Amino acid sequence: MQRRKQILHFDDINHSHEIMGFSGRTDLPDFHVYTLEETYPSTRQVMPPYTLRFYCLLLLEENSQDAVIELNTERLAGPSNTISFQSPGHVSAWIRGEAQKGFLLYFQPEFLSQYVVSLLEDFPFFRPTELHILPLTSTEKATLRDHFLRLERTFKNKQHPYRVPMLQGLLLTLLFDCKGLYESYCTRQAHSSIHPSLAAQFLQALEQHYLTQRTVQAYADLLHVTPNHLSHAISNEIGRKAYDLIVDRVLLEAKKLLYYTDLSVGEIANYLGFEEATHFTRLFKRKLALTPLEYRHHATKQHT
Repeated sequence: MQRRKQILHFDDINHSHEIMGFSGRTDLPDFHVYTLEETYPSTRQVMPPYTLRFYCLLLLEENSQDAVIELNTERLAGPSNTISFQSPGHVSAWIRGEAQKGFLLYFQPEFLSQYVVSLLEDFPFFRPTELHILPLTSTEKATLRDHFLRLERTFKNKQHPYRVPMLQGLLLTLLFDCKGLYESYCTRQAHSSIHPSLAAQFLQALEQHYLTQRTVQAYADLLHVTPNHLSHAISNEIGRKAYDLIVDRVLLEAKKLLYYTDLSVGEIANYLGFEEATHFTRLFKRKLALTPLEYRHHATKQHT
């Protein structure tokens, strides 16, 4: 895929369908679910980088080896038997294969606004800093497929008087089932969970303030705890230092801007809140062993 000068952004579900070439439309402004098979043959084969204001779930039962999915700066080829999660802030791009089967689901945050849930806190797979593609066993895939089938049937039953609240309830059930799968997967990967609430609050605060706050002290103040207590909680639950997560979030944004845009290093440094571009370059090279321009050249060459 060629690097584009700008990243497309979609606030509206039907508008994203229009640009992607998908002929389907939703009558509900905040929700849509459909099968990948429905996207043929109208949907464009190559989609340049884009972000969404809304959330997306993709259950990929079968994939083509010629298909490619990019999430942020990670390229994935042929990820059959997976479910992936995209939230506002993720950058996606794809090359569509000819044998993909599964389901796509979009929903705006407002669709679940009447429920006492925090999408980023309650469902960690939506956080840009977390794992957002889960491999599935055959049993897990069958369970999720049943969820998507019920959602699809309910969505198409436009005459049902309780269609929307039923969709909301079914969506929440799906999300909590995905949360269970996510936690099970993390447990199998030997992650611990000692202070989940504080760690979740930290990651949520990081998403809101990473452009302006760069110290553990600043986030400890926001969360009304001591820096040592915050660092201990993050280290025990996530297995990494809080400061490293802060830096990694800044560098993730930097990598997206370097790969997906033509902004200069100085412009990117300014956007990320660095007083001097040299400070940004020094940090980037120390963490990634490449200068920003070297990373741009390497990433573009590798993904072309």
